Amino acid sequence: MTAARTVAVQTSDQGSVTMSEPSWCVGHAGHPVDALVDLGHRSAEYPLGRPADPVGIALVSQYPHGNGPREIGLFVEQAALAITLSPGAVRELAADYETAAAQLRRLADWVHILKAGEPQ
Repeated sequence: MTAARTVAVQTSDQGSVTMSEPSWCVGHAGHPVDALVDLGHRSAEYPLGRPADPVGIALVSQYPHGNGPREIGLFVEQAALAITLSPGAVRELAADYETAAAQLRRLADWVHILKAGEPQ
């Protein structure tokens, strides 16, 4: 069993805040925060569909001091797509969405496991 990780993050409203950091969090260096409610955890981003041309991205996130839901969840962002496609390109896009659906199901299973391990 590994020791719990902690991280200290500077906020404008609460000063330095030390909090536990889940193993799936990639860190806080690239995500500066202003207020405590903006301090959260994020996993790596997972492209949905083809990695070179994803139809979206997904990542695990949690904002324990946020104004909304505080539990672990899956943040999903769809790529902006507004183009006219040929029948072949539509079939490729449909295949990308099928791949993305399978990826989302696996990520949902992972989030379910993470949530089951949270202290009650």
